[in-house]
Amino acid sequence: MTKVPGVIIKSKFKLPQATRRARRYTTYLSYIDRPETKARSQQFENYHDYMEDELKSSGLFTATQDRLSATEREQLREVFRRAQENGSILWQDVISFDEAWLQEVGVKENRYIDEQRLMQATRKATNLMIEKEQMLHATWTAAIHYNTDNIHVHIATVETSHPRERGKRKPKTIDKMKAQVVHTLSDRTREQEKLNAFIRDEVLAHKRNHSTMSVSNRVLHPELVRQYKTIQKQLPDDKRQWYYNMNGMHELRPSLNQLTDTYLATYFEKEHSEFKQQLDTEVAFYERSYGSASQASAYRKTKEQDLYTRMGNAILSEMRESSKLPQKVAKTNTFSPKQRIRSAFQRERIMQETLYRIGRHMNDEWDHLKNQRAFEQLEQEVQHER
Repeated sequence: MTKVPGVIIKSKFKLPQATRRARRYTTYLSYIDRPETKARSQQFENYHDYMEDELKSSGLFTATQDRLSATEREQLREVFRRAQENGSILWQDVISFDEAWLQEVGVKENRYIDEQRLMQATRKATNLMIEKEQMLHATWTAAIHYNTDNIHVHIATVETSHPRERGKRKPKTIDKMKAQVVHTLSDRTREQEKLNAFIRDEVLAHKRNHSTMSVSNRVLHPELVRQYKTIQKQLPDDKRQWYYNMNGMHELRPSLNQLTDTYLATYFEKEHSEFKQQLDTEVAFYERSYGSASQASAYRKTKEQDLYTRMGNAILSEMRESSKLPQKVAKTNTFSPKQRIRSAFQRERIMQETLYRIGRHMNDEWDHLKNQRAFEQLEQEVQHER
């Protein structure tokens, strides 16, 4: 069974009518502000003072005002009337919410509705629409309605001067309005920061501080080294192409992605599993919010691609640095015999120290394993004697 989307936006527009029907725009304002669309006083016990003042319960709000007085409402109607006389189109948008979704994001709690958050989301979405459509002389007003099964917001927009002739807006604009509403009301910043922290603060930080061609990797993780060398041999001659998204990397991207997967399985198996679970949670939320699996899948693809791109560039950066080593070796050939001998002894000492640490690590792991087995055997004997 398909779930109802958390947010739906429906849009339409009206062309300006003849002067004898000039009241049509202002009539629409009266329609969205009619008394039966307002919340009943018993539904908002937390707003006693607010609901007792009729001037503050008009329902209309604008980009800068939460409530309008009777005088301000009449002034706004006059703005809409003049806009129609000047030939402006009237855009009518409705943002509708599934109440269960509003409860999930904390906008609705029992019978209490956080109108401030709904107004904030409406303002951001409408201002975004005006920016994307380049409506330089736009005026809008809106009202929250409770007179149907789903809470919804009516928005009316006109252009006060230099009106355009076409009322149809780009579909991407409406999609971005919807995304803005979802983002403003849900605020998944903390969850997204966790995903970003895994990519940037854990995986990339580890990669920058650990050479793929290190002695420990050659001994303990030869497959990682093998994949690295295979890619390195296939790199184009032009080092300016050694970036993940460059055209020269097109054929090597699958191999770079595979190396990233191997790296994650080697060093971050548990953390990567948690990352994927968190990503699944975010994808499910966006699918629930938009009612579209395609948009949710696009979010997953974007986040996974971010991981592959950043890791791919980190790997290619290491390869660029390693390609400079032959030049450094050529310079060392100019050293005196005594300097070359000292350099060789230093490299040998570093190699021996690294092998020693690896040996100690492996011995510690083996001792731990033997102690664990001995403990389990002793425990079994104790259980048997009982």
